[in-house]
Amino acid sequence: MIKKGYSAEEVRAGVLKWFSFVNPTGFSGKDCYIGNCEKPFNKDGCGGMDPKRLRW
Repeated sequence: MIKKGYSAEEVRAGVLKWFSFVNPTGFSGKDCYIGNCEKPFNKDGCGGMDPKRLRW
């Protein structure tokens, strides 16, 4: 992992900006819990992310 020196607040602001860009109408927050990961961002989905392939 490459460290860039961003604060938590800067990362949070960047994430919120990205969310606004990919889905200007906002997310319901429930699709990830009901298996709609394959739906595109603009349809309240996760853009095709596969939970089995995510790394933490």
